[in-house]
Amino acid sequence: MSMIKTELITKKVIAPASSILYKAFRYLLLIGVSYVVLFPIIKMLTGAFTLPLEHYMEDSGFLPDDPTFINFKDAYAYFPYFKYMWKTIQIAGICTILQLISCSLVGYGLGRYKFKGNLLVFICALFTIILPIQVTVIPSFYNYRWFDFFGIGKLVGLVTGTPWTVNLLKKNMALFFPCIFAVGLNSGIYIFLFKQYFEGMPRDLEEAARIDGCSPFMTFLRVMIPNIKPVIVTVALLSVIYYWNDTLLTGVYVTKDDGWTLMLALEQLQDDHYLVQSLVDHAQLNVQRYAILLMIVTPLMLVFVICQKFFVECMDRSGSKG
Repeated sequence: MSMIKTELITKKVIAPASSILYKAFRYLLLIGVSYVVLFPIIKMLTGAFTLPLEHYMEDSGFLPDDPTFINFKDAYAYFPYFKYMWKTIQIAGICTILQLISCSLVGYGLGRYKFKGNLLVFICALFTIILPIQVTVIPSFYNYRWFDFFGIGKLVGLVTGTPWTVNLLKKNMALFFPCIFAVGLNSGIYIFLFKQYFEGMPRDLEEAARIDGCSPFMTFLRVMIPNIKPVIVTVALLSVIYYWNDTLLTGVYVTKDDGWTLMLALEQLQDDHYLVQSLVDHAQLNVQRYAILLMIVTPLMLVFVICQKFFVECMDRSGSKG
């Protein structure tokens, strides 16, 4: 009897204690990871509203004692935010629309039709995800410097003796062409998402549309597209974020005269202000950079907050098949 009582007491004491310890460890781990992730954002928020003299004071708290908007005004004096933002919206918006059209068509073809080479095309699309973008910069630079309209210029050169080429460097079309043909920035990810989402849709939709006399393209346009809003919003969100933050491709094809994007302007600003003469100047530049960073990321955070419901739904359904 004593052994049974001992076991019962052990279960009553140890089991709740172990459960409490496990929950405490889980919450502490979650808080620690959240702190690491959120600290830079909180630091940027507080720094943007902190006076330069207060920035390096030893007795200054985590939150500014006297919040101010002067940093945004001073930063705009040498960082024309709205000019750079308009250029960024142009590039990110047009590239996103083109990728939505091209990648959805490719994903629909791979997900709903079985043909010879289907798997090979899909593997090539996945390979573009694995291949670093830096590997393709030099070949792309050469291609757009002497762009021959997909080989047509070389055929003309066989007759005229001189290949017909145009220079697309420092032109936005060099960014738009890959998006038109579903090989833009991270297009492989979008093709994968569309393919998985289309595969999870019931076949009855296509059969009903075929009975009603819809062609394959009209079936895609009128039946499939209205039912894939989550993946459309997800792909649009990811594409905008990637092109908004990109400095590699836009740095090759966008010039200052035509207007820099926000990230290119920020990169150039960091190079120009690398050396400062005094601690006061350094503090002033730091708080102004915080203000610029906040202005750059705020549109992205707002868009993500609005679209996060569709993003979660797409990630949840992209791995399922019906």
